[in-house]
Amino acid sequence: MWNKIASLFNSKHIDVTVNLDFFDPIKKTILIIDDNLPQHDKSSGSKRLFELIKIFKSSALNVIFMPNDGLKTEPYGQQLKQLKVDVLLYSPNRKAMLKNLKSLLKEIDYAWISRPILNKEFQKIIKKSAKAKIIFDTVDLHYIRIERQAENENNKKLRIKALKFKKLELDLAKKADATITITAIEQKLLENENINNVFTIPNIHELNPSPKEISFEQRNGLVFIGGYMHEPNVDAVKWLITEIMPTVWSKLPDVKVHLLGSYPTSDVLNLTNKLVFVPGYVEDVSNYFYTAKIFVAPLRYGAGMKGKIGQSLEFGLPVVTTNIGAEGMNLIDGENVSIADETQDFANKIINLYENPQLWHKMKANAEKSLANYAPIRVKEQLVKLLNSLDHQ
Repeated sequence: MWNKIASLFNSKHIDVTVNLDFFDPIKKTILIIDDNLPQHDKSSGSKRLFELIKIFKSSALNVIFMPNDGLKTEPYGQQLKQLKVDVLLYSPNRKAMLKNLKSLLKEIDYAWISRPILNKEFQKIIKKSAKAKIIFDTVDLHYIRIERQAENENNKKLRIKALKFKKLELDLAKKADATITITAIEQKLLENENINNVFTIPNIHELNPSPKEISFEQRNGLVFIGGYMHEPNVDAVKWLITEIMPTVWSKLPDVKVHLLGSYPTSDVLNLTNKLVFVPGYVEDVSNYFYTAKIFVAPLRYGAGMKGKIGQSLEFGLPVVTTNIGAEGMNLIDGENVSIADETQDFANKIINLYENPQLWHKMKANAEKSLANYAPIRVKEQLVKLLNSLDHQ
């Protein structure tokens, strides 16, 4: 297919050694760069990016994805192929992959680059194109997350690291044609630093109700989910099991806790006991959400919109979390979420919600309203505004 296109459009000057199966010269093209292929069932950031790719394809864009690790990780490579996304991989090595990228620069209208470290490298390459608009997707503001971790741990080295990341992220944002935050809170932070052309593109969520409703009385236990290569998740479950749950168990001694998520560390695995289960990566987690009584997310630091909170709301599962966990989603304590930042208060919120069917049903009923702004159609509207703005720069 590609050879036919190349012969018809030689004026496009595309290097025919690049294997593009789905490229249409009539359409505009967006290049997406992230650490690896979006493993959407393992991390919130990858889930968001995978949903954005679907929206880009529905908007009649060519999508070219380049994973920085150059690997065709399956089944995610096949899933992108099914969406008719072209993927640049090591062919046979990184040098060749970057050569192929450079040969395509004239065809790139938008370059969506995730995270500061990748922007530091690839903004320089993309700027060699006269027409490509650079979109810096922060995923979350790293300096905010590191600042909060430094405060939580009273760690001087982390404070210094946060300042370095702040300088880097602000510099990258100034150089980009547009900068993306996941929450309006972080958009405002950047605007206060005199960063222009900032857009909020949040996580994407749709309701995922149980095919057979399971009542409050039939449900039991707590569930948490998070990738454990992400330090805030490790800290959250350690605080949950070692400090919060002893108070809960003193009142509700049989409550089980399932700590779902990929790549559990030794610290997480060591939390296992007769009431705490660490199953590791689970392909389909829906049954855990359909049968649990509460989702818990005791996040003490982090930044951006927390995908795990949106995921639990997709299932209509009431949530107990912190202010940092609820950040950026316009959630209200006692209405569509239960919020606590201190150990005793968090435990009390779990106990209260676990024993209060009226409050539980109220929060479950409010899940649909909570997710309205994060439906694909609403996010697509925001993406259209972003691309239109870039087209008129």
